[in-house]
Amino acid sequence: MKLIIPLLTSILSALFPIQVHTQPIFGETVEALEQRLKADTSLFSKLVARFNEGDTTLTMRELSTLYYGNALGADYNPIREDRVLDAASSLNRRQRYEEARNLLNNFLSKNPACLAALLESGYNSWLMDDSLQTVLGYQKYFSLLEVPFQSGTGESFEKAFVVSSTRDIELVLDKMDFVSTGNSLVVQKGQNYQIVTAVKDDNRKEGQTFYFNVELSKRGMENSILKNNK
Repeated sequence: MKLIIPLLTSILSALFPIQVHTQPIFGETVEALEQRLKADTSLFSKLVARFNEGDTTLTMRELSTLYYGNALGADYNPIREDRVLDAASSLNRRQRYEEARNLLNNFLSKNPACLAALLESGYNSWLMDDSLQTVLGYQKYFSLLEVPFQSGTGESFEKAFVVSSTRDIELVLDKMDFVSTGNSLVVQKGQNYQIVTAVKDDNRKEGQTFYFNVELSKRGMENSILKNNK
């Protein structure tokens, strides 16, 4: 096993080298943000504390640091994220609200800027008639959703929406009242993109194509594979 892991790492690095992300988001590339987080190891936790308290004075750059910083963390695991969110959704559907809440709270304590988890948590609070947590949950969700939504226009590779999770594609589309009808994965200048065809929710004849940069999700997936094989 000790010989397999380095070999697997080399193969993945050769097939999926980490590329420079040249598209600035709120005046800063993801690489620059990552270096800033490494230089100040307490920055992310301080922002999380303010975010969880419902601080409405957080700037878009601070929210961007939260959103992308969550995916840049060493523990970011898209595979586990999918499993937890699917389980929480299933529990809510079966009216096992307290179990769903505990599962989501535990997950969000380690992944505080996961959009899909924040949305499911707000919905769970609504199902439990917890008005205070419902308001706080949806407030956090909608404020953080502005980060990927304002990261680009989605009209080209150069102006793509930059998401930290492929699940967030659906959330960005929903904000624009679009639903996906198909997608394809494309590599352009070393970056991974999903090109999504979508139609208006209230007018299925009105179609449009959107570009989403999913490089962070790809990077997290590779890390998950390496950890699962240790």
